[in-house]
Amino acid sequence: MDHEEDEIEIPNYFICPISLEIMKDPVTTVSGITYDRQSIVQWLEKVPSCPVTKQPLPLDSDLTPNHMLRRLIQHWCVENATRGVVRIPTPRAPPGKPNLIEEIKNLKKFGQEALGKEDTLKKLEVLAMEGERNRRLMCEEGVHKSLILFVVKYTREEEEEEGQRRIKGNLDESLRLLHLIGVPLNEARTILIENERILESLTLVLNQQDFMNKAYTIVLLRNLTENTSSHIVERLSAEIFKGIIGFLKDEVSSSNRVNPSVCATVQPSNSRVRNKAPSKLDHSVVIKQAVTAALMILLETSSWSRNRTILVDLGAVSELIELEISSIGEKRTTELVLGILSRLCCCANGRAEFLAHRGGIAIVTKRLLRVSAAADDRAISILSSVSKYSPESEVVEEMASVRTVKKLCSVLSIDCSLSLKEKAKEILRDHIDEWKKFPCIDVALVTKLLSSSPKDLLTEYYSRVGV
Repeated sequence: MDHEEDEIEIPNYFICPISLEIMKDPVTTVSGITYDRQSIVQWLEKVPSCPVTKQPLPLDSDLTPNHMLRRLIQHWCVENATRGVVRIPTPRAPPGKPNLIEEIKNLKKFGQEALGKEDTLKKLEVLAMEGERNRRLMCEEGVHKSLILFVVKYTREEEEEEGQRRIKGNLDESLRLLHLIGVPLNEARTILIENERILESLTLVLNQQDFMNKAYTIVLLRNLTENTSSHIVERLSAEIFKGIIGFLKDEVSSSNRVNPSVCATVQPSNSRVRNKAPSKLDHSVVIKQAVTAALMILLETSSWSRNRTILVDLGAVSELIELEISSIGEKRTTELVLGILSRLCCCANGRAEFLAHRGGIAIVTKRLLRVSAAADDRAISILSSVSKYSPESEVVEEMASVRTVKKLCSVLSIDCSLSLKEKAKEILRDHIDEWKKFPCIDVALVTKLLSSSPKDLLTEYYSRVGV
């Protein structure tokens, strides 16, 4: 444009609020403000919020092309062409971005054959990572059902080495995409009931070597079983439990979670997404979700005696203790671990396994009064079970050496639930004669706490803290 153009009056709504130049590819954000695509994308790479409204905008936010405004700008450019204004070209779709509707149509038309094509899953993954709207549309159109059937199909196929590599790649992509789009809760129960082979296929994946595929599978398994029939949950196979416990063991033993192979597994397959958008499948987030899902499955299923026996035989008690020892005491994880251990300690073999681990009583004692009321209740239940039904001298001695007695005295001395105090008092009363032999135990304090009423102890506590 020449100097004459400076005198041209440009409509304000043609100007990008960021670049302050005429927009070439106007797009509207979810905040309702229109920007030039290049400007807003570059902005969001640095600041995840709308420049005008300050509303949070993640980098993968939907950017809707404003075709009407773009045509107005083009028409204005044509009208002012004699004055040196150059018409802006019609922008093309972002390079390499597949069309979601077209891909879904192909999927419905060709079914499993479409998913088996090398690039179909990659295209769907790129689209899923474009934004929540795409993922929601995929669920509405039943993409998750097709993916589940695809997983069932490929876990049952037997191929030569080359075919196995292809199947492994398709399976990886399918599980990753399923994790991205999820399974609607209102459909999970129906999906599981309608296809009895799903659990068998997920079991096969759980007992393979790929760590991230195990993580995706456990989250999927939790989604499918969360609201399903109690009969299905009660009768989960020992092989499923074996796979879940194996995953927790791998997580505990992993000294370096950020290793190249895992990172490569969860990176988006499309380079544009990889460079410009944070992955929806950050490996540490997926693993954390999988650990929580695994613990929730174990907690729910351990309500049944049959499952408790299986879990104890598979070494669940030791692995749960190791998981809690290696964790940073995160509230939800600790509550779940202690909940499962309290149920497994209801059976003799479970208590034996708990006491066989030299860190069991110590870590439960450490978590008591440090996490939450729920964790306290579960921790005191564990200590009550092992002290009541396994009253060997070694147990009493260990509870003295790891300061369990002192912690139980603290329970009686502070403001907490009456039921917790009663359980603590019962443990102290049952073993006070043995603990009198240990010089590290303040026998006078224990005797005083046992003889005082909860009301008197609470009054003393309030006076001590100045309430």
